[in-house]
Amino acid sequence: MQRRDVLRLLAVSPFAAAAHGAGLFPVPNGAAQVVKPDIELDLTAAPGSAQLRPGAPTKLWHYTGRVVSGPAGALQTMPGSYLGPVVRVTRGQHVRVRFRNQLPESSIVHWHGLDLPERADGHPRLAVDAGGEYVYDFEVVNRAGTNWYHPHPHMRTAWQAYHGLAGLCLVSDPEEEALRLPSGDGELLFVLQDRRFDAANQLVYAGGDAAMQSGMGRGRGMGMGRGGMPQMMETMNGWLGDQMLVSGRVQPAIDVDRRSYRVRILNGSNARMYKLALSNGAPFVVIGGDGGLLTQPRQMRFLTMAPGQRADVIVDLSLQAGGSTVQLQSVGFPATDVGRAGMMGETSPVPQGAPLTLATLRVSNRQGPRYAVPAHLSADTFRPDPAAPVRRVPLTFMQMNWFIDGRSFDMLEATAAETVAAGSTHIWEFINQPNPMGMQMAHPIHMHGRQFRVLSRSGGGANALREGIHDQGWTDTVLVLPGETVRVQVTFSTFPGLYLYHCHILEHEDMGMMRNFRIR
Repeated sequence: MQRRDVLRLLAVSPFAAAAHGAGLFPVPNGAAQVVKPDIELDLTAAPGSAQLRPGAPTKLWHYTGRVVSGPAGALQTMPGSYLGPVVRVTRGQHVRVRFRNQLPESSIVHWHGLDLPERADGHPRLAVDAGGEYVYDFEVVNRAGTNWYHPHPHMRTAWQAYHGLAGLCLVSDPEEEALRLPSGDGELLFVLQDRRFDAANQLVYAGGDAAMQSGMGRGRGMGMGRGGMPQMMETMNGWLGDQMLVSGRVQPAIDVDRRSYRVRILNGSNARMYKLALSNGAPFVVIGGDGGLLTQPRQMRFLTMAPGQRADVIVDLSLQAGGSTVQLQSVGFPATDVGRAGMMGETSPVPQGAPLTLATLRVSNRQGPRYAVPAHLSADTFRPDPAAPVRRVPLTFMQMNWFIDGRSFDMLEATAAETVAAGSTHIWEFINQPNPMGMQMAHPIHMHGRQFRVLSRSGGGANALREGIHDQGWTDTVLVLPGETVRVQVTFSTFPGLYLYHCHILEHEDMGMMRNFRIR
């Protein structure tokens, strides 16, 4: 451990968070409150329950929120959903969020997609003990886009997210507002998740708590637990549900009008990958991805969505007959296109690639506005940098564990190759390599704190997921298919500190398929 990391930990530790509750520090991370926030929020994580299916309510963990100061619209509740409130902010606003952890264990919130100071990013070393608090202070520097927030404690991220902790964070700016995109009733927010339920309507996950509490070693969060070898193998490949939920509701039927809709989609599943399509055969008009608006819209019949990824699309129902229905589906594809590890056969009740109906849109007779998508959406500031240094980053499976560049997670370690200058531009080449027995999986690789651009894809065999990949714009989570090499160009944040990059299959992350990078 380097001295600067010790000092940084002392400045931002959960002990300081607890001290804040006693009034000993101005904020738990030790930063002075020098700017009056435009928006101040309380965000609480606590146990609760929701009526998801007929019968007994399902016990969950969830976020609730309150606007302390600022516009009342900064928080938006999703009706009938256990998901956290939608946080709506504008580029340039100063935001303060007081996180209150009323869970029976440690947790911390990561603001996925936002470019934030180290103290506000939600690194697991900052996890707040049960009953503690943590204050996030930051300016919104991102362009308009669809982001989200979720827990990030080491070895417990998958469990906590599966049990309900997640919410959307939507950023707007003048460039987006000038497009006059469908809003209000014309905006649909779809968070895709899959879950398993037992006969009593309670969530089933990896053999219960024992599977998560008994690790397989340093940096590994998956033990055998009560579920035995089959469930350990399932967890190693990413835990899959057999019931599909959209925005916290099981396969909902959603009433819509004959009009154009802006649909923001997040794959909030732990591990499941989707190949989305509309049952009427209409294309998605893709206007944005992880990092906000594209330069130009793209019509796509299919959308491949890996965990953590977002899509911003226009769906035109203006010519759909009143009284008809349109299903949001995930069309079938070979499970081998995702891949798997281990010697056992498929044991998940609904494997990767199974055809799924996610939601049903029930079209009324009401006629609404039809949106004419502009040919030009956004200015593109990206320029390839042929002089940028290149780093090769193998993704591998060895000794019953997943690795990034041959290493697993260490709370404070960042190698020389993982240390970069603030604001510098680099090319990272993610290489999805099979192990000697040919085992490999698709990995959605997420980088904290910065959007990047995909330069190229090469290698890998025929794969049905490839035709739905939509990463032509800025992104923070890139899907690397089995056998594939993906080159990305990233200009690192100007904020110094320790940040994460990892596989966003949450079970892989908890197993240690996660590393730090240090910005100096």
